[in-house]
Amino acid sequence: MGFRHQNSRSSSSGCFSLRFSTISTIIILFTSVYLFLSPTKRGSEPFSWTKIETGFNGDLRDANFPWNSLCFGNNFDKLKLAVFSKTWPVGAAPGGMERHAATLYHALAAKGHEIHVFTVPSDRKHHLDIHEDNLHVYFAANDHGSVNCSLAFEIFNSINANGPFDYVHTESVSFVHDPESGARFRRKHGIPQNVSVVMEVAGRLVRDKGHPLLYEAFSKISKTHTGVYLLVAGSGPWGKRYAELGSNVKVLGALEPSKLSEFYNANDVFVNPTLRPQGLDLTLMEAMHCGKPVLTPNYPSIVGTVVVNQSFGYTFSPNVESFVDALKSAIKDGPKVLQNKGIACRKHALSMFTASKMADAYERFFLCLKNPRFCQYPLPTDC
Repeated sequence: MGFRHQNSRSSSSGCFSLRFSTISTIIILFTSVYLFLSPTKRGSEPFSWTKIETGFNGDLRDANFPWNSLCFGNNFDKLKLAVFSKTWPVGAAPGGMERHAATLYHALAAKGHEIHVFTVPSDRKHHLDIHEDNLHVYFAANDHGSVNCSLAFEIFNSINANGPFDYVHTESVSFVHDPESGARFRRKHGIPQNVSVVMEVAGRLVRDKGHPLLYEAFSKISKTHTGVYLLVAGSGPWGKRYAELGSNVKVLGALEPSKLSEFYNANDVFVNPTLRPQGLDLTLMEAMHCGKPVLTPNYPSIVGTVVVNQSFGYTFSPNVESFVDALKSAIKDGPKVLQNKGIACRKHALSMFTASKMADAYERFFLCLKNPRFCQYPLPTDC
């Protein structure tokens, strides 16, 4: 998750540490899922996915349920955190991990913690450093747009000299349900009013994101269900292939982050066809925040953290036949059932995946590392 800073760290070890932090991203993501999101059933009792945990009393390190389900109160202990992140989201095509990290660090800074981020802009262009109250983002790029290890650690050491960091954290949602913005988005992009179901997919249009699978499945389904429409947001080689599928598909290209909420609100069901098991999937959470059901592979890493209930949407095995069956199920259910599933998705997302819930859980985690007193729950200040 992170490590306590030691003053003896030198610039000469910077490049190794930065490479290590990049590798650690994967570990951090799954650690975050385990601590804050992954449920563990107790015996044969069913797990209540949307209930706030009220009966726990003890050491948080022994908790076998999502930390996000607890209610943490305000505290007066403040942290000074250093963050090494591969990129900082700028422009229209930042990755999900970058956007999640930015949301988290903004939220932690808003809670009064001093956050220093050492990174490069995602668009690889020149940008001035960002200083917004408690959040400080330092762009330390080399000539190729990647992180300049020596420069990053030079800045790091100068800031640390003015007061040591409590922890160095490597990189590890803010969308609203708004049907009116979704309707405007549909009109703006010329989606016919008589379509039966609008499906959407977002992200890099590359093979490992599952676009060959979606391409084959949708090409089959659109031949027998002509009222189904597919919106594709993102950039990559599969954009041209989707355009070959005809008038029932519209490729939008990469969208600015400010337009993503409108995009999510414009669909009836959000599709994520990824070919690789992964941890916490940001696009699924964003769609659920907008009150949309999801259609996604049944990897344990997905059904164990986000799509934990069939009332949230549809799952399939990562092959064309199973994918087509899931698409048919969504089409057969129709807009009314999809809307009800979307309501369940939004309720779950608001109980688990808001920026404030994640910031509260991360804050308590770091405070627990700093002082075991904060590992106890509830504290007098907890709600």
